[in-house]
Parts: sequence; C-alpha cells; structure tokens
Amino acid sequence: MTALVRAELLKLRTLRSTAYAAAGLLLITLATAGLAMGDAGSKDFSTPEQLRETILAIGYAAVFFLAVMGANAAAGEYRHRTISQRFLVSPGRRRVLLSKLVTYALLGTVVALVVTAIGAPIGEAVVSSKGYTLDLGDTWPRLFGSIAVATALAGMFGVVVGTLTRNPTTAMVVIFGVWITEKIAGGWLGGAGHYLPFTLIEDTLGLIKPMAWGYAALALSALIGALAVVAQRVTVPRDIT
Repeated sequence: MTALVRAELLKLRTLRSTAYAAAGLLLITLATAGLAMGDAGSKDFSTPEQLRETILAIGYAAVFFLAVMGANAAAGEYRHRTISQRFLVSPGRRRVLLSKLVTYALLGTVVALVVTAIGAPIGEAVVSSKGYTLDLGDTWPRLFGSIAVATALAGMFGVVVGTLTRNPTTAMVVIFGVWITEKIAGGWLGGAGHYLPFTLIEDTLGLIKPMAWGYAALALSALIGALAVVAQRVTVPRDIT
C-alpha cells in the first residue's frame, strides 16, 4: 500500500497540471485573503466570526480544487488506458482504489493547511489595519481542522466520482452538476437535503450549521465509503481493454 501511495504522489509531482492547479489555488488564496478582507467594517462584515468566513471561503476553494484533481486523476487513467499498466503492476484493484483515496486524503490535508497558513495571517494583517481582528486565538484549531477534514474528504469524493465515471469530462459534469443541483433543489428535500455531498462539505467547513461539524464529517465519510464500495463492485472490476 505504501508503494502505491508513493507512486500516486510521484505521478502528481511529475504532472504539469499539478503545478498549474497549485498556482491557481495560491492566487485565489492571496486574492481572497487580501481583497475580500479589505471590506472589513462594512455592514454584516465586522465581527471576528463574520470575518473568519473569508478563511472558510478559501477552504471552500481548496475543496473544489481537490475534488476536481481527484476526479481527473482517477478518470484520466481510464480515459488514457494507463490504468491497465497500474493493474499489471498491482493486480489487486481494490488496493489501487484504496491507495488513490489515501493519497488524495493526505494531499487534501496538506493543501488545506498550506492555504489556511497563508490566508489566515494575510487576512489578519488586512483586518488589523482597519482596527478589526479574526480572533484566531482559541478558534484556530477548529478552523484549520474543519478545513483540513473537508478538503481531505473532497479529494476522496473526487476519486470516487472519477472511478465511477471513467471519463474526466463526465466526472466534471457530475461534480459541478451535483453542486448546482444541490443549490437549486436541495431545499426541496427538507432534512434529507442536509445529507447531500456538498451540503455535508459546507457543514464540515462551518459555512452552514444544520448539524454538528463532526457529525457532518462522519456522514460524508459514510457516503464516500458507500460510493467507493459501489465503484469497487461495479466499475473497478470492469474490462479496461
């Protein structure tokens, strides 16, 4: 398993798309922390809790980047038939899927910590210049932890979607289609709508609070686990020639 995870990380380090994605996320982090925090003091954007929502927005951007990266990585191997080489080296297909899930969970955790470590100090400096504060003293473990968990789970969700669809374009349609559908129709489902994937991610981040964030993270983990089982039973064993 360790060798498979290392192989996934090596693939990520050698892909140009990884560098492009990292650069894009860094720009979003800097722009959000610098520009959005410049509105500190305006109506409904002055208390520490309100100001910290901008840091959560940075985390939400990381969520989408990890979901897209995970989906592209998993689906792209099927699209370009490189998955056949992976299965020849490691015939245990369940282990290959598990290694991808572990890799993107680790990557999501690291990315979340990096963007918050960059965004939080910049945001604090900007709001401090206006006489406000993010008041991260006792809240930073919860803030950083929720972003890290949500981003790690988003990466795993992307891997599962990519594995189920086997096509990068289809995977993107599914990810953004689910997100848009939740925004449009999620409220019609009542309490059941709280268990949709991106609603659970937002809950885990702390952007919405219909349930405790830990419970939301567990529910999202269970959903990803169920989808992974479906992928393992239906798509992964399928012929790739």
